Amino acid sequence: MRHNEYFPENNRFRFIEDIRAGSAPWSAIAGIRRSIEKFLAPLPESGVGQLEGNARLDTVTEPDGTVRETALSITRSFVVAMSIHIKDAKIYIGAGTFLEFGAIIKGPCVIGENSEARQGAYMRGNVIVGDNSVVGHVTEVKNSIFMDHTHAGHFAYVGDSILGNHVNLGAGTILANLQFRTRAELDEGRINEIVIVKGAESSPTGLSKLGAVIGDYTEIGCNTVTAPGTMIKSGCWIYPNTTVPKGYHGPDKVIRGKNTGTVDTRKP
Repeated sequence: MRHNEYFPENNRFRFIEDIRAGSAPWSAIAGIRRSIEKFLAPLPESGVGQLEGNARLDTVTEPDGTVRETALSITRSFVVAMSIHIKDAKIYIGAGTFLEFGAIIKGPCVIGENSEARQGAYMRGNVIVGDNSVVGHVTEVKNSIFMDHTHAGHFAYVGDSILGNHVNLGAGTILANLQFRTRAELDEGRINEIVIVKGAESSPTGLSKLGAVIGDYTEIGCNTVTAPGTMIKSGCWIYPNTTVPKGYHGPDKVIRGKNTGTVDTRKP
């Protein structure tokens, strides 16, 4: 499965080699934490000078003293003048990034340069955000990658997903990551693996949670929902209020709802 159908070969995103190293477009999702830790390992601790008066570190510990999670809560809006690396929290924020009051960032997390985390943005850990990107108002991101120049500006949910360069999610976009479960699965606390089917071929993903892989330059309209395991190749347009089914779509397609299904048409 060719990664350049989703992310072109001239891609300059700093984690692109981690994405290309996998056998499938979704492979990097399982290794986001490792990618962040590899990136952070050689970086020196920056200190918290820029955070004083602007942010608060909250640490949750288990009864045995084990640190469960550390969250950076932005208490006053500010622009990061020089990059910040909070080593113990596994949080890195690049220079020029704007952090707005009310944003919450849980490590491990890497945010690139000249990006934005707006009021109410919630990064739940294992999150990579590239340069010149936006995690917007009341947008939740978990175990996902935003490449460069990618925006989820308003009321979005992004779970276990990869968004390519120059992707825009319209307000209210939901990248669902958990498929329906039977009563037996719920009673047993079991989540089955997501398998993507194309014709007679099936592709086990090895993941119990998988949102969407969205290729470069894809535009998604407001109030769109992608089903768990949706693969959208580069250059697609998705109409507002569309439910995009699991499986492969594109490249360069218009996807719009029609009754209970969807139709793919070539872009003009």
